[in-house]
Amino acid sequence: MGLAGRIARHLVAAALLLVAVLALALSAWIAWTQHARAMRETQSAEPLAGGQGRWVDVGDARLYVQEWGRPTDPALLLTHGTGAWSGTWFGLPDALAAAGWRVVAVDLPPFGLTTTPGDGLAVDYSRAAQARRLIALAGTLGSDLTLVGHSFGAGPALEAALVAGAGSSGVALRRLVLVDPALGLGPGGEPPHCVAGAGPGVLLGSQALRTTLVSATATWPGLTGPLLRRFVHRQDAVTDALLPAYRLPFARAAFSQRLGDWAAAFSQAACEPADSLRPERLTRWAAQGVPVALVWGEEDRITPLAQGRALQRWMPGATLTVLPGVGHIPHIESPEAFSTALIGVLGPAR
Repeated sequence: MGLAGRIARHLVAAALLLVAVLALALSAWIAWTQHARAMRETQSAEPLAGGQGRWVDVGDARLYVQEWGRPTDPALLLTHGTGAWSGTWFGLPDALAAAGWRVVAVDLPPFGLTTTPGDGLAVDYSRAAQARRLIALAGTLGSDLTLVGHSFGAGPALEAALVAGAGSSGVALRRLVLVDPALGLGPGGEPPHCVAGAGPGVLLGSQALRTTLVSATATWPGLTGPLLRRFVHRQDAVTDALLPAYRLPFARAAFSQRLGDWAAAFSQAACEPADSLRPERLTRWAAQGVPVALVWGEEDRITPLAQGRALQRWMPGATLTVLPGVGHIPHIESPEAFSTALIGVLGPAR
């Protein structure tokens, strides 16, 4: 065998050794993340609540809610974004309660401390299903409701507003506020585009793989800060004092599995038969006169401001308030400016 042949043989052997080492490292990483997840996700929702909040049965879920303000004040329902829950609004509910609102923050499944039958198996995470849960909860809060949805939570909030507008829900919507809504629009505000036949992909298509991936990233406590900073413009706003609140649900049994199941469903959201995905439907609904306010971080790179401009065109009469120097999570990036802006667009509680 010549020199070139020997070199080629050594290169092949080295490549095979590298593949074997990488496979071994991957196997060790998977085994470690599974062990760490099993050690971490051991608790039920009730002890994690620590005596705070309550659960509301809406049929296919027991929604965990926390409340601030006087029960006799007008109800304002907050829906959170991805990775957040009712415990990550921080000082905002107190500010809204001081302005005269009965603030109700809800955990949409699979987030926070909301529970679902079968330990999260076969849960409908579609926008329409989440909206039905919000409507059922709203029915327990009185007929006159103000709805505020942030990021991912804005999709179910908007869908619930359209259902309420149809007149069959028994809920009278007083006002809708969408904060940096993640509605699946294109970067320039293009309507959601469904790719026929496209699945969630290899990683999200397998429950075992997506659970492992989620447990090594989204629910890995050491990555909470770095991941959260990817959503904000003001990096220094993500302080160590905020992180324990985001991590609290990580201790729930099967939390990574539920979050992975939701991620697979959310990746296909553009193909849902939801009215809130259709600009022409939004235009017809907006003509009914429900006040709509959009609040946007000017530096938002997750849902760019161009999306807000598009929504304003589709919903004539909607106002758009832009917060300078703020990214996707206004209530932690600029709490005082955001609460002031939000209270301003809400108007008097009575």
